[in-house]
Amino acid sequence: MIDTHCHLLAGLDDGPRTETESLQLAERLLADGIDRVLCTPHYSSMFPTRHEDAVAALRRLREELTGAGVPLELELAAEIGPALAVAGPLEEIERRTIAGRFVLVEILPDTPAVTFETCVDRLEGAGLAAIFAHPERSHDLGRHLAELDDARSRGALVQVVAPSLLGRWGPGAEENAWRLVETDRIDLLGTDAHGVRRRRPHLREAAGRIGARVGHDLVRDLTERNPAAVLRGVDPRRERTAPQTAGTR
Repeated sequence: MIDTHCHLLAGLDDGPRTETESLQLAERLLADGIDRVLCTPHYSSMFPTRHEDAVAALRRLREELTGAGVPLELELAAEIGPALAVAGPLEEIERRTIAGRFVLVEILPDTPAVTFETCVDRLEGAGLAAIFAHPERSHDLGRHLAELDDARSRGALVQVVAPSLLGRWGPGAEENAWRLVETDRIDLLGTDAHGVRRRRPHLREAAGRIGARVGHDLVRDLTERNPAAVLRGVDPRRERTAPQTAGTR
């Protein structure tokens, strides 16, 4: 499986404090069935992580993983705070994209639903597309689901995180998360893991519950096929519906 939302890098935000803790989390991710991780340190008003620091932390962790014999592949982007996503320096956002195309935008409990449209408007002009991270946590979502639908119709993707599906962010987030899953409004499933003691990886458990309730083909889309497309800079929905060329099967 591929994890498209993980605070794995040490000393940057509210994830691991040390490289030892990062290595422990990497081992836990691997044990949970994940073999590729998109590292998404916060870039927000609370955690204004410098891109250069994230790149350096990624390089150090890759070296640690190699030395420890942990076969976990790492990629780098960022989780952009909603205020910065709609009004921060565009050049800083562009440095933190996924494959030069996608921007992971953090949705908080108090993020208004209008943020979906505002983000899409801004990023679209730069040739970028939003991935909304855990929109299920937004108190506004249940009342304004059409805002999210409009954003998705314009190329935005939705990433639900495992803790929400397991009820770890409260009944409201859990209800919203399952509503998104069961109405086919979800494109990616991430861990949002921060460590091995607090906010641990639960991707396998959440995937198992989705498989039992909706089907294992959806699980493969959310944890394998769609993430692989995103890491190539491709909209997974268009890839699935694109006509096959002659000679392909």
